[in-house]
Amino acid sequence: MRDFRIEPGLLAGSIYADLHANDIGLFEVLAGPDPWSVRRIADALSAPISTISSALDRLERLGLVKRCRIPDDRRVVRIELTARGRRLAIRLRDEHIENCRAMLARLGPEQREEFLRLAVQIAGK
Repeated sequence: MRDFRIEPGLLAGSIYADLHANDIGLFEVLAGPDPWSVRRIADALSAPISTISSALDRLERLGLVKRCRIPDDRRVVRIELTARGRRLAIRLRDEHIENCRAMLARLGPEQREEFLRLAVQIAGK
């Protein structure tokens, strides 16, 4: 999903409408099973730490993410989705899948196969 993102502002009135472009990537990363720090998120998204911190501040104010200190090492701060954030991450993933299906449905079987082959090539997979 990270390779083919829909820009949030393109879909006014949709689940994406109130999110910033960086938010989509943040939700994708944080929805995974791994523990995340600001530095790990910045590395995963190839973004400056300041950009990630600002986005996390905003999402924390909205009650979508939380910062948690590790008891064994109080210097380490883990970033996690709240329950509300997890629900939104699932909705974002489902919406993204539906958007992709809708786009692919406009292509015939041969066109779809060619498009997917080219997308894999572009993504370097």
